[in-house]
Amino acid sequence: MRKKVLVFLVICIIAYIGLGFMEGSGSVAVDYINTTSSMDTVSPLPPAEFAGTDMHLTGPPTLRCLSAIVVDNNTNQILFEKNSAVRRPVASITKLLAAIVLAEMDFDLNQKIIISRWDSRSSGSPRLKIGEKFFANDLFYAALIASDNQAIKALARTSGVAYPEFIRLMNQTAKKLGMDSTSVIDPSGIFDHNISSARDCAKLLNYAFKFLIIKSALSTRLYEFRSLNHKRLIRIGNTNRMLKSKWKISGGKTGYISASGYCLANRMQDDSGGDITTVILGAPSNSYRFSETAKMAEWAFKNLEKKLADGGK
Repeated sequence: MRKKVLVFLVICIIAYIGLGFMEGSGSVAVDYINTTSSMDTVSPLPPAEFAGTDMHLTGPPTLRCLSAIVVDNNTNQILFEKNSAVRRPVASITKLLAAIVLAEMDFDLNQKIIISRWDSRSSGSPRLKIGEKFFANDLFYAALIASDNQAIKALARTSGVAYPEFIRLMNQTAKKLGMDSTSVIDPSGIFDHNISSARDCAKLLNYAFKFLIIKSALSTRLYEFRSLNHKRLIRIGNTNRMLKSKWKISGGKTGYISASGYCLANRMQDDSGGDITTVILGAPSNSYRFSETAKMAEWAFKNLEKKLADGGK
């Protein structure tokens, strides 16, 4: 009799676990199926300071954007810069800083979050509906893939610290990373007073890639998820068109408000082992931020290939 009771209890436990997994099966990334249930990291360290290059470079690209930088990640040398230390609004690139704060506090991605009226305030064209419930993991992906303002605000609101403290942690993280030109006032980047520089954004992106969940989101082209209470299916595409380029794109983050112009921080590699981070701030149009990123990448990789052919000189 005791043996039968034990077998019955085991069956009940297995059934309970199975139901739990079924509830969380509503989200899938088309390019990447996320199995991370916590903020996995690869022991990130503050990035090394960038230095000038000793390479003999061909004529640099001519760009229309206000600020730009190209960093060789194999040497931490700056290959090209244009007004890279000038402080200016960076719009949704700010979300990377918020994502890092969440990752470093080991935020629970399995928790369920209800979208509030506050999350939807000053959020542009809302994609999520007030009262809808989502897994934090899906909101994290929505914030970085589709640059969703509601999603990042909901994550900050439920982070376990008061909102002013969350903003303080964002600024503290920027200081820790040596981002001396950076100051932020909200997690979404929607306000003009979220200020940084091209150089700081390069540091920020490189550090963000130390976190597996951020790296996964930034490289995901398409993602699908459902609200848990309304079962509404939501499909989002990545705002970073460089994911479709000829290079291997680790990922990147777009940003735009009228005060910032069109912005893009990106990291990519070529077949010769080149690894660069590019930042464009204040491009005159959406298409220009991608075309000028491609122009910088083409120039940088050709110079790095020439250096390799010349024996590293």
